[in-house]
Amino acid sequence: MKDQIMLPYYTAQNSPAMGMFNTSMGKLQQQLYKGEYAIFRYAPMFESDFIQISKRGELIDVHNHARMVTMGVVRTSPCLTLPDVMLLARPAAICKDYAPCGLATQERAKKPTQTLELTRLLPLKFVKITIHNSHKKQLHLRLATGRAFYLQLCPSDTRDLFAHWEYLVYILKPPVEAYSRTQVIPTGDKSDIPVFEEEDKSPELSL
Repeated sequence: MKDQIMLPYYTAQNSPAMGMFNTSMGKLQQQLYKGEYAIFRYAPMFESDFIQISKRGELIDVHNHARMVTMGVVRTSPCLTLPDVMLLARPAAICKDYAPCGLATQERAKKPTQTLELTRLLPLKFVKITIHNSHKKQLHLRLATGRAFYLQLCPSDTRDLFAHWEYLVYILKPPVEAYSRTQVIPTGDKSDIPVFEEEDKSPELSL
């Protein structure tokens, strides 16, 4: 576990974005470290939990539940100095078989386990990220298809992470653009599942 926690430190030494990569491993990176996607197992990653909002800053929810999104940026090669891939994931509940110790002969029970479902890999060169509202910690994502999405840093995260996202926007885009079409690579067989819903679509549609 100690090696996992230190992973970002010794794989991101030459990056101008080293500060963000020196944060502790998040849920998504810990999950990827298990090896499901080999290219990301040792890649430096910075991630945060967001909620999807409208352009006006209103919460987009489904059945009174906020639309949660985990967004991470990854540097997939040690030859790169900047992150080159954006990962998007959503909460996914699964059922895990388990049997209490000493009761192996009993019927196995089902225990719900919270995990993340990786839904999209987005090359950062095809994604335009800007600051929508710095005070409210909101980002604006525009894809090459013309779709625009708005995310707000999850209020349950008390760490001052938005400064890292502001710096990421700054180093990826010229300062003027920072404050002002995406090729989407689906993971697995999820090509028909959108990462977000467009802000003008019905919030009843599922991620």
